[in-house]
Amino acid sequence: MPSHDAIANRRSFLASSLAFASASLASPSRAAIVSTGSATIAAAPQELMRVRIEMDVKGNVRVSDNAIASKETRQTFPITSQAVLDYEERYRRPADAAASSEVVAAERYYHTASNKSVLNKTSSEQDLRKSMRHAIVRRESLPETIYSPDNFFTHGELSLLKSPVSSVSVDRFLPGESVIEGDRYEINADALCSVLNLTSVDSGRVESTVVGVAEDAVRFKLEGDIEGSIDGVGTRLRLIGKMTFDRNANTCTWLALAIHETREISRAEPGFDVSATIRMVRRPMAQPVALPAERAMIEFDQPLPAERMYVELQSRQLEVGTMMDRKWRMISDAPGSAVMRMIDHDLSIAQCNLRPLVKLPEGKPWTLEAFEAAVRQTLGEKLTRLVEGDQRVSAQGLQVLRVVVDGETQGVPIRWIMMHFSDDEGRRVQATFTLSADKLEAFAGNDAQLADSLRFLDPSEIHDGKPADEKSIAGAPGADREIASRPPTDDTETLSSSDLK
Repeated sequence: MPSHDAIANRRSFLASSLAFASASLASPSRAAIVSTGSATIAAAPQELMRVRIEMDVKGNVRVSDNAIASKETRQTFPITSQAVLDYEERYRRPADAAASSEVVAAERYYHTASNKSVLNKTSSEQDLRKSMRHAIVRRESLPETIYSPDNFFTHGELSLLKSPVSSVSVDRFLPGESVIEGDRYEINADALCSVLNLTSVDSGRVESTVVGVAEDAVRFKLEGDIEGSIDGVGTRLRLIGKMTFDRNANTCTWLALAIHETREISRAEPGFDVSATIRMVRRPMAQPVALPAERAMIEFDQPLPAERMYVELQSRQLEVGTMMDRKWRMISDAPGSAVMRMIDHDLSIAQCNLRPLVKLPEGKPWTLEAFEAAVRQTLGEKLTRLVEGDQRVSAQGLQVLRVVVDGETQGVPIRWIMMHFSDDEGRRVQATFTLSADKLEAFAGNDAQLADSLRFLDPSEIHDGKPADEKSIAGAPGADREIASRPPTDDTETLSSSDLK
């Protein structure tokens, strides 16, 4: 049963069903130059904009029985969605950059970020928490990365904020040269990636036609088909649209797209086959309304701040929460088991199974020796050696026992990292990380992050939204909105031969 975060993440595509990720940078200097008579007008770099994006989506979600083992579609579910993003946006450049240089970052304040959807006759709504309205968007590498300078998003919130088109780089759809009515030009792959938030464009073309040149505006028609990818997941797009360049504002102020997208099933999210209508309105602003007067710190000469890249994951059923790297997703959440999976560019790195344990008698905590003995008994002949064992008090005040062992399953070298968490009230939970030996470097010691951040939750801390699995979505009353792969049958399923790529 997928958790709220898995649900919110999969619901992501409702709010941004066309959340295309990108592989190039926005370049406002490549703005349209429009000529009419003796007048030539070029789009000028903007510094502060108000943006509103509305999205209507209709189609089908496609899921497999287990995306780790096979991406073949097993079930489809109808979906409709309406989402709104309304924000003010301040463009950011390095201090020594020219005003016409590429915009590599933006600072936003979201006045509205919401989504209403119906998946298989079950309605849901999602809104951005008030504490998360201030955000930073980075575009040094793409897909663009969104993070909060002060707090931590959930996967669902991050997905909600993924715009189907980039308001930062929309001017890249303009021709970059003088035009007259009737002119036609092809939009290059870099511009398509940047505006549509795609990782790559592998084939196809999109063409723009100048359909009207007036004193105050130039209008364009867009049409084409492309195939590309988003973080290693294939996608196909057919689009038709209209765009307006405002000659007084010197920028693109209106974009409307009708898109049909077919996205492959990935290890982190379901696939889909949807049609969407997207409308974007942009207006320059003289002064910010809600953005902080003092600009947020952005160190352009440094990598993205790792300390801001965590997401909050919760198991509603086990009543535990943790802060983990964004590569981790809560894949399922059932009363007796929750499953998190680490996925990087559609490659499964590791899995973490969480399960509750019965309370211990007061004053009789488990010892490290007892935990090691339990690990040996659980793994049996699969275990080849005990690498290390340790115990500590976590940053959350929990007693943590940790045992690291190597072993083998189906001829594949495996590492298991087993952790036992308990508090003074006797509450306990066990976490079991499973990964193949060749994934140790990519895993990068994520067990240490879990050890210090896992905490037992009070009911008031648990996010709204009930998790669900495919069966509940298919017809059970009160089922939730999203779909995840079924949980593995044991700790080793994520390490089947099909996953060792």
